[in-house]
Amino acid sequence: MLEEAYSDRYSIVSGMGAGLTEFAQNLGLDIRPECRRLGIDPSLFNSMVDRVSLGRFCVLLEYCAETTKDETFGLRFGLQYKAGSTGPFGYGLMAAPTLEHFLRFQTEHMQYSAQTSYGRLEAEGDYLVYRWTFAPVILKRDQFVDLGITLVMRHIRGLFGGKTADIEVELERKAPADPRPFRENIARNLTFDARINSLWVPSSLLSLPNPHGDPKLFELMDLQCRQLRPELTEEADFREEMERFILSRMTEDEITLASAASFFGVSERTLQRRLAELDTTLNELRDSMRRRLAEQLMAKTALSATEVSYRLGYSAPSVFTRSFHRWFGTTPRAYRSLSRAQNLTKVKDSISHS
Repeated sequence: MLEEAYSDRYSIVSGMGAGLTEFAQNLGLDIRPECRRLGIDPSLFNSMVDRVSLGRFCVLLEYCAETTKDETFGLRFGLQYKAGSTGPFGYGLMAAPTLEHFLRFQTEHMQYSAQTSYGRLEAEGDYLVYRWTFAPVILKRDQFVDLGITLVMRHIRGLFGGKTADIEVELERKAPADPRPFRENIARNLTFDARINSLWVPSSLLSLPNPHGDPKLFELMDLQCRQLRPELTEEADFREEMERFILSRMTEDEITLASAASFFGVSERTLQRRLAELDTTLNELRDSMRRRLAEQLMAKTALSATEVSYRLGYSAPSVFTRSFHRWFGTTPRAYRSLSRAQNLTKVKDSISHS
C-alpha cells in the first residue's frame, strides 16, 4: 500500500545488505535501532537465500545517507561490497564468459535480485542498451540505485578491463551536489535526471572475454535463478500475481500477453483463459493499476505530474493528463490541490473536536 513509505509485497536478496552494518558503524552510525523501527533483521544480511523488503531496505539506505549527510553513501557502500553476497545472481555475473553474457544475465535475472525492478536489453544503433527502473510504490530509491549501478560497473571494470570506460550511464536520480565521485567510480560519461536508468554499451565491447569466466558455473547459476522465479499461483491469488507482474514492468510502452506468459512459464492461451475467467484483460488490469497509483501518488507525494507520468510508463505527460481526466474528470494539478484542501479541512476538524 502506498500509505506507507515502502511496500512489503516486494523483496530483494538479503545479501544486498552484506556488510552494511559494519560499513555504517565505521562512519559512526549504528543502524540497528533504525532496522528495528523498519522491522528488518540485520542478521539476514549475512544470508544468500533469505529476502528482505525492498522498500524498507531503500528507506534504510536513505536514512543512512541523510544521517551521515553523505549523498555518496550508496556509492561508497557499493565500492566495498563483498562480491558474490547475492548468491546465484552474483556468482552468475562473475562467471559470465563475455560482456554480452553478463548483460543478458543481468537483464534476465534482475527480477530475482530485486523483485520490483524492470529491465530490458535492446540494440540501438552501435549500442546494446540496458534500461531499468523500479515500481512507482518505491518512492525513495536514489541510494539503492547508486548501490546497484556501482556494483554493476565495478563488476564490469573488474571482469572486462579498461576498454569498458566507453560505457555510458544515465540515472533517474537528481544530480548530486558534487557529481565527481559518481563520474569517477561509475562512469565518466554519466548523466542525471534521466527518464529511466540506462546503461549504453558499445557493440564493439560485447565480445570482450572474462578471464575468470566459467561457462559451466554460468549455466548452473542461470538455471538456479530461473528456478527461483515466481510461479503462477492458484485462482485466489491470480489477480495479485498479475498485478505484481504489471507493476514490475509499469514503465514499458506495452506489456504483451507473450511477455506475461513467458514470465509465468505458461502458454498465452492458458494465461488468456485465466484472465477471461476474471472478466478482464491485461490492458484493463494495467489501466486499473495506473489509475490507483496515479490517485495515490498525486494525493500523497510531492512528485510532479511529469515524474508521476514517467513512473507510470506514459510516453509524455500530456498522455498521462488525458488518462487522468478520463479517470477523475479533472487535471492532476487540480486533483492535488483539492486533495490537499480536503486533508487540511480534516486536520482542522480533528483539532476543533479534540
